Amino acid sequence: MISSATLLTALFLSATSTATVLPPRVAAVNPVVSGTPQVLGVVSDPTLDRDSCGSSLIGGRVLWACRDTEPVGSDGIPTLPVISSTASWSDLDSSGLPVLDGSTYPMYGNNNEEPFYPLQADECDDNSAGGCSDGTRYAIWPDTPPLVTNTAADGTVTAYTWIRKAHITDSLTDLAPDPDTSLYKVVYSPSAAHDALPAVTIVDEAFWAADEQVPYGAYGSIVSADGSTAYLYGKGSSGTIALAKVPVGSIEDKTQYQFYENGSWTPTPPSLNASDINVPNASAGGQGTYFFSPPWERYVWIGQAGISVSADFFVTTAPAPEGPWAAPVQFYSAENGNATLGAYSLQANPALGGFEDGANDVYLTYTKNDVINGVGFYSTPLIKVSWE
Repeated sequence: MISSATLLTALFLSATSTATVLPPRVAAVNPVVSGTPQVLGVVSDPTLDRDSCGSSLIGGRVLWACRDTEPVGSDGIPTLPVISSTASWSDLDSSGLPVLDGSTYPMYGNNNEEPFYPLQADECDDNSAGGCSDGTRYAIWPDTPPLVTNTAADGTVTAYTWIRKAHITDSLTDLAPDPDTSLYKVVYSPSAAHDALPAVTIVDEAFWAADEQVPYGAYGSIVSADGSTAYLYGKGSSGTIALAKVPVGSIEDKTQYQFYENGSWTPTPPSLNASDINVPNASAGGQGTYFFSPPWERYVWIGQAGISVSADFFVTTAPAPEGPWAAPVQFYSAENGNATLGAYSLQANPALGGFEDGANDVYLTYTKNDVINGVGFYSTPLIKVSWE
C-alpha cells in the first residue's frame, strides 16, 4: 500500500551550544542517461506477494525490507495473513552485482509469517497486520531500508530504521498526521543460518515525539563517505524536508544529534513546524533513496514526485547533504500497473552495485500494482540505468 509519508559527506561539527555556519557550496550537477535503460526483470520470492521493498548491503548480500506482504497459495493467489513488514535476502556475484535467474532476481529467507519490524503491544499486535478491532490499523511500514552504521571485525552488522507509527483507517486516512516515530535496531550475525534474517528490536517507540518533532530518518538516510556520520532526512505532514546528523556510534543517543536550521547546524531540535528547516530541492516530494555517487562526487536522491502513483523517476544532486540541491528532473518512466494505485515506492538500489570498474550505473525498483481477474498483485520491476 502507498505510504502517507522513502547524505552524505559533510564535515561533522561537534555539538556546541551555538550554531555553526557552513561555508558556501558549489552548484550541483545534472545527470544525463546514457542509452536506453534496461528492464532486467523482477525482484521476487514466488511464495510471497510484497509491497514497497527497499535494499541495504549487509554481509555481502542484499537485504530487502518490504511493507505489506501476503503468502501466495498453491493456486498463485495471495492469501491471508497480511504481514505488515517482511525481509529477504538476494545474492551478489564476486563483483558485487545482482545474480539473476533468467528475468528474476530471487529473494529468499525465513520470515515465519511474522513482521520483520515487530509490532508493539499498543499497535494491535495480536495479528501480523496491526489490525484493530475498531477497523483501524497500525501500519508499521518502512519508507526506507535499514541504515548500516557498523560492520564489526567478526562480520556482525548493525543497522537502524526509523518508522512512523502510522494509525490509519481502511481508506488509508491518517488518524494522526504526525505520529510518534519509532527507532528499530537491526543486527546481522554472520554465524546465523544462511536463510535466517537479521534480529530486530525496538530501541524507542517514540524516538521522535508526535506533533512536536520532525521524523528524522523516516524519509531517508545515509552514512558519510568516511563512515563517521549518519545524515537523516525527515518529512512531516506539511511536506517540509528537514535534516539531522549524528555520529554513527551514537544513533540511540538523542543528545548527540545536530539539526540543520536556517543554514546552520545546531544541537537544539527544532519544532515540527519551524519555518527555517526546509532543505530546498532535497527531493521531488515523494518516496525515494539518498546515496553517494563516486563518479559524480555528489550526493544523489532518486525517487518519485509527491502525490504520485506513476513510475516516473526523478533525480537531484548536491555536493553536500544540506545542498545546494539542483531542481529535481525526470529522467525515466517505467511501466505503470493497471490498478488505481498503479506504481509507487520508487527506489534506487546502490546495494546492488553500479560503480565497479569505473561504471556509473544505478539499479531502480518500484512497486507495480496490477489487478488480474479481479485479484490484486504486487511486483517489483528491476531496471538498470547507465549515466553519461
